[in-house]
Amino acid sequence: MHVTPSRRRQAPLGIGGRALRSGLVLAALAAVAASGPAALASPSAAARTQAQAAVTKPKPGTISWSVIPSTASGPQADRQKFNYVNIKPGSKIADHVAIVNRSTRTVAFTVYATDASGTTQQNVLTFLPAAKKPTDIGSWVRLPHGVSKMNVVIPAKTAVIEPFKISVPHTATPGDHTGGMIASVSFARKGPNGAEVTEDQRIAVPIEMRITGPLHAKLSVQSISGTFGNTVNPFGDGSATVAYSLRNTGNVRLTGTQAVSVTGPFGIKVKIKAKHLQLPTVLPGKSVRIVEHTSGLYPAGPLTANVHVTPANPSDAPPLHLPLANTGGSASLFAVPWGLILLIVLLAGGGVGLWQLWKWRRRQLRETLTAIAESAREETEKRMSSESTPATQSQSKA
Repeated sequence: MHVTPSRRRQAPLGIGGRALRSGLVLAALAAVAASGPAALASPSAAARTQAQAAVTKPKPGTISWSVIPSTASGPQADRQKFNYVNIKPGSKIADHVAIVNRSTRTVAFTVYATDASGTTQQNVLTFLPAAKKPTDIGSWVRLPHGVSKMNVVIPAKTAVIEPFKISVPHTATPGDHTGGMIASVSFARKGPNGAEVTEDQRIAVPIEMRITGPLHAKLSVQSISGTFGNTVNPFGDGSATVAYSLRNTGNVRLTGTQAVSVTGPFGIKVKIKAKHLQLPTVLPGKSVRIVEHTSGLYPAGPLTANVHVTPANPSDAPPLHLPLANTGGSASLFAVPWGLILLIVLLAGGGVGLWQLWKWRRRQLRETLTAIAESAREETEKRMSSESTPATQSQSKA
C-alpha cells in the first residue's frame, strides 16, 4: 500500500536539548545518494548548540526530507517498510530508522511511532492524528532513552540514524498489526483570520508485524447503497452510483477484486467498469468505503445493485495458507424516468390545452353564427315591418 504525508495543526513543538547522534556515517550518504546528496558529519557540542539556536519554523514547501529503514551503519534503500513476521508475544525487536534532511537549512524533526487508522479506496495507508495516543503497535515502540517521542535537530544535507526497540506485550493478539514510524516538521503560516498557526506535516514508513497464533481471513460486504442520476433527455440513459463498505472481520490484512453490476426489469444488466478492480488492502478490524459509478442505464423503475468480492492475500504479505471465501451482497434502488414523465406531462398538458382551445373556438364560432343569425332575423323583421306599413296606410285612405 502507499503512504502519503498527512497534515495537522498543533501548538509549536519545543526543540529540546537533544544533541545529534554521533552515528552520522558516510555509509548513509551512499545509501540515499539516489534520492539526493546529504552530507553526514558529527558536529561538536558547540556546533549542535548553534544549530539548535538557528532553527526557526520554516514555511511549507521549503523543507524536503525522507524517512528510511536503516541499519546501524546506514539506510537501506531497498527496504520499503519495517516488516516482522512470525513474532511471538513477549518478543523484543531492535531496529534503526534514518531521517534525511535534504534541505539547505537546519531543521527540527519530531520522531515517533503510531498506529495505522486504516486505508483509503486508493490504497493509501492512514495514521492516527499526532495528538492521539496509540494503543497497538505504535505504543510498543521506544526510541533512545526509552522515550516514545523525540525531537532531533538535523543540519542541512545531513542524515541521522536513530535506534528503536519494539517490545511486543505478552497479551498481543495473533494476526497482523500495522503502524508507522513518523518524522514530522512544524510549519508556521497565516490562518484565515491572519493569526499565525502551526501546521504539522508528516512522512511515515509503515510498520507491519504478524504475531503467531490462530489466523482468520475474512472480508465482509456491508452497507450497500445505490443512487440513480437521471438525464434531461427523456429517452436517454442515466447513471448509477453504488457504494459499499468492505470490512475485514479477520485478523490478517486482505485485499481482493470486485465485480459490481446493476440489474433491472426486462433483463437489463450493466456491469460497472470499476476504476479500481483491485481492491485496497483492508486492515484487520477496519473497513474501506468503496464507491463506483456506471452509465448506460435506462430509468425503468426498480433496479438492484449487486456486489461480489473475491478476497486475496496482498502481494507483499507473508504467505497465507487459509481458505478465502467470496463475499457479496445487493441493495435495491428505484429509478424514476423523470425526463419521460415530464415529456408525457407536457404532451398531456398540450393535448388538454389544444382540446380546450378547440372547444373555445367552436363555442366562439357558434356564438358568432348565432349572433349573425339573430342579426339577420332582426334585419328581416325590420324590412318586413317597413314594407307592411305603407300598405296599411293606403287601406285607411280608401
